[in-house]
Amino acid sequence: MRRVGSIAAISLIIASAIYLADATDETQTKTQDIITQEPDVYGQEVTLNQLRRDGSLHYRLNTHEIRQYSDKNITHLKAPVLNLLSPTQPPWDISSGQGYIRKQGSNASAEDVVYLTDQVVMIQTHEVRGTTTIRASAFQIYPELEFAETTEAVMIDTDIGRTRSAGLRADLKSGVLFLSSNDTQRVHTIVLPEQFKKS
Repeated sequence: MRRVGSIAAISLIIASAIYLADATDETQTKTQDIITQEPDVYGQEVTLNQLRRDGSLHYRLNTHEIRQYSDKNITHLKAPVLNLLSPTQPPWDISSGQGYIRKQGSNASAEDVVYLTDQVVMIQTHEVRGTTTIRASAFQIYPELEFAETTEAVMIDTDIGRTRSAGLRADLKSGVLFLSSNDTQRVHTIVLPEQFKKS
């Protein structure tokens, strides 16, 4: 029954495919120009903890190197690892080669947006669904909203099989993934044959 339920869940995910607009490289180009300047704050092997209003840990960000540019409102990260915790779901462990943090929104309601590039890997292990691993060349993570998105090609590995898509929007709080396609990359799933073998 667990396998049938997992297959149904994958089918539901695929059926939820949506269109994502093409991403622009303008922001990343500006970021590369900024990080050649002298930072206001520099550190190595840094850990940043973000708490919820009730005092519980919401997410933890570890990075090999941090460079903060206050006047540009940007913080560059080297080899960041983001551990995103949820009261209702298992944690997501998200890593990449490079990244940066930017504030988005007005001063009163501004939130951190984590932009990850260079082999982004997102892993969650669920006691029922098993392990889900998502890979892409870039991701935008909204830690406070527990949301992630990319318009880059995505590969998703689960205990059921492998799915490829042209992009992804992920509600990390509920675990629901919305997949997108384009003219060259359709949503495509390969189901592992051994999942149908009787125990």
